[in-house]
Amino acid sequence: MLSKRKLINTLFILSFPWYGYGAYALMDRGFAVGIAICASPFLLILGFYLIDLLYRRSATPMLNGKFLLVMAALTSISASVLLGLHYRSPVINNANGFLLILLFYAPFLSSVVVQVYNRHDPGFNMADLVLKGFYAYLAFNLLGMAAGMRNLLHFFPGRASPPFAMGIYDAAHMLSIVNLMLLFHLRDFRSNPVRWFLLATVYMIDMGIILSINSRLSFMIFIVFTVLFLTHAMKALRGLFTVSLFTMPIMMSFALLIYKILSLPVFVAVMERVDEKDVTTFNGRTYIWTSAADWLRDDRRGIIFGNGYNGQYHLRLLEWVAKLWGEPGSYRLHMHSAFLEMLIDQGIVGILLMYGVYYSGYRFYQRQYLDNKAMAPLYAAFVYMMFAWQIDIVGYAFYTGFCLVFIMMGPVVMKEKPIGTSGLIPENALK
Repeated sequence: MLSKRKLINTLFILSFPWYGYGAYALMDRGFAVGIAICASPFLLILGFYLIDLLYRRSATPMLNGKFLLVMAALTSISASVLLGLHYRSPVINNANGFLLILLFYAPFLSSVVVQVYNRHDPGFNMADLVLKGFYAYLAFNLLGMAAGMRNLLHFFPGRASPPFAMGIYDAAHMLSIVNLMLLFHLRDFRSNPVRWFLLATVYMIDMGIILSINSRLSFMIFIVFTVLFLTHAMKALRGLFTVSLFTMPIMMSFALLIYKILSLPVFVAVMERVDEKDVTTFNGRTYIWTSAADWLRDDRRGIIFGNGYNGQYHLRLLEWVAKLWGEPGSYRLHMHSAFLEMLIDQGIVGILLMYGVYYSGYRFYQRQYLDNKAMAPLYAAFVYMMFAWQIDIVGYAFYTGFCLVFIMMGPVVMKEKPIGTSGLIPENALK
């Protein structure tokens, strides 16, 4: 019999490939349509819960104080959309701005609902549910590629092009996260050889796509954390969160060393394109990052509360980069760093709130990992995003990484279930 819990879990799993379809529709049918499609499964989960709540007419809150922190961070990015509308950003209007705000809140709140409906299931594991969602995401993209479809945002001849993703680099990040999570399931061959071979097959398919996409940034982060997790060095590492804060200056300072490493025969064979200027500027990202540094040093307009969504265009920060790259206008550019995008758009207030979110999630999943608990694989996903959002746009706004981070915050904001209590909703209401 289909229970409410199973229905919610199924919708959650399907939200992963559906998000990918929304990404395809965003380029094929327009920004507003794509964002609406991305948000729809999460809104269905929330709508179902609200109807169920009205029917039962009671609820016992089981949220801790971190819920308010997460909501404050989401309110900050939502307020940036309103400010962007005020400054008349060319990339948003009233309709798609409203849909963006819905998309910011919906994944997190639906993840909370997933925790609610699974609270009485002793076998529930959020990490497994996220992996199932990623399996569906991978299968959907494989079907799309087999049908001859390509990504409409980024496409390079001869390289893999998963069609249902916010660009091929977004897909590379997500598949890298999947493989890091799979490392936790590939430790014990003897207990279930058939399952091990199936998961190893998924791992190799993912790796093939990652290498074909040829994203050097995602590959570097993936390799570093693969080594750290395989050697169990992650258990001994301290201060990882602090190190992540300096990802960008560390990479810029060691750009030449990174080029030398990537020039080694083993990496040249894997990465194919290893050009010194391209690597040392991180495919031109340093030009953009330097513009942000100049704003911090010389300008600082909107430093407290931000300059609104697409704030770099309001400040005209990247006009010279647009001319350098032959773009018709700088409004189409982004900072190639979710951290810098948020700092410019949402100011110090917004970035501190986001740091609070990352720190809370990091501490929660680090404890899961150190205690070898069920959600330990999500620690790999979380620390990957903790570094990736500093040097790529994947952790911002409608990109998949931003959605994933707030999905992972669902378990973080739940109170630990006291022995003998019934949780957020009555157990018989879950049937």
